[in-house]
Amino acid sequence: MTVLLPLEIKHREFHSKIFLASQILKKTKFDVVIGEKNKVINVFKNNKNTYLLSKGGPKPRFTLQKKKFNKNFIGILDEEGPLDFFDPDEMKTRVHKDVLKNLDDYFVWGKKDLKKGNNVFKKFHKILSLYGHPKYDILKKKNLSFYQNDVNKIKKKYKKFIFVSSSFRADQVIRQFLFDKYRFSNFELGKNEAKIKKEFLEYLNNEKDNYILLIKLLLQIAKKNKKINIIFRPHPRQNINLVKKRFSKKPKNLHIVYEGVITPWIIASDLYFHSGCTSFTEAACLRKKIICFITGKSPPKSKKFKNTGYFFSDYKKCLNFINSRISRGKFNFKRSKIPSGLLENSYKKDFCSLFVNHINLKYYSKLNKIKLIKEKINPYKKHIDRILVSIKRLLLSNNFFASIISFINPNRVLTYEYKKKKFSSLRYNEIKEYLYRSVKDFKVLKKIKIIKLSEDLFLLKKIKI
Repeated sequence: MTVLLPLEIKHREFHSKIFLASQILKKTKFDVVIGEKNKVINVFKNNKNTYLLSKGGPKPRFTLQKKKFNKNFIGILDEEGPLDFFDPDEMKTRVHKDVLKNLDDYFVWGKKDLKKGNNVFKKFHKILSLYGHPKYDILKKKNLSFYQNDVNKIKKKYKKFIFVSSSFRADQVIRQFLFDKYRFSNFELGKNEAKIKKEFLEYLNNEKDNYILLIKLLLQIAKKNKKINIIFRPHPRQNINLVKKRFSKKPKNLHIVYEGVITPWIIASDLYFHSGCTSFTEAACLRKKIICFITGKSPPKSKKFKNTGYFFSDYKKCLNFINSRISRGKFNFKRSKIPSGLLENSYKKDFCSLFVNHINLKYYSKLNKIKLIKEKINPYKKHIDRILVSIKRLLLSNNFFASIISFINPNRVLTYEYKKKKFSSLRYNEIKEYLYRSVKDFKVLKKIKIIKLSEDLFLLKKIKI
């Protein structure tokens, strides 16, 4: 009986998935496989009667057809959510009938998601479960010790600080030409191709203007409030060196930092600042003081941030408001409201408890243990991979060859650097450390065996002592 938990962007997904894994191991007889997405899916494809909790994705990327894997089970918990923040084109391709008809479960973040997807969800209501997301379970008071050591280290180093989470597509680790090729391959463009591409280009231009204004704003705040630190965290897709160039001649109290997961930084901050980053949901669940700055040219979804914290579209008003509310190291702002409509487990309910009960009732008699397939080790693989990466990098630097590669397989335009930024590695000691943080009971932890199946892939199971 095995539940498979794939990780695509490690910093976004690892902690919530390892926390979920700990609850599955504590409260059920299921084993858990956790690791790099493609390796976990390979386990799924080579076994029967397993349960895959997929992270979701657009219709053109969904390859797990039920007719091929009818002895396995598939659920989706979309990591890009909540769905309420998807634009219409994203919604059409991610919550598509051709995806939903292959699923056994679809886990919805909140009531607003249900409302937004109502047209599609009506037909598939039997597979829907309104549970929220496991990362918000960790933000409950009873579980916050999970991050306590990280929070203490951050506070010791930066004292009082404003935390700024980037959500911009400028200064990416991948060339814009390649990113556009990949992004548009995710949509069924059809007759609307020209319109969609035009709107997206306008969106990118507006985002870049917003990005440059935000940087200018942060520089002004830092100069005015020299005793307050400002931490700017680049988006996982951004190249930190390119971001640092944008902040040339910055004051000493403004820091560009990308370390670990975002959550302990939000917890440790005195003010959370964003321009449309979905991590604002974590800040809201923690009742943090929140500022959102999005220029007037930005998309309609910016209206959604007005209900959580303070919202500004005017540069001068935002600057004057923040400077007037920071005095002698004190942050005179109201705390945010809990976004209960967006997140079903933002308050009383727990995703993990609901999920554990769900799989126990629905799948206990249907799942088997996996067959362990030993990975064949090629002593020359790393050397061959380095050569292939160099060849690919050279080809992708040329737009003509990049277009041909994109036509054959759009996934191939994603560079080695881009993939490494999403998932670098997963180690035994990491699994052990975060399992202990989740379980908190050494006696229980001793009963959990961690087996390395291959590089970046682990089996977690309970043993009798």
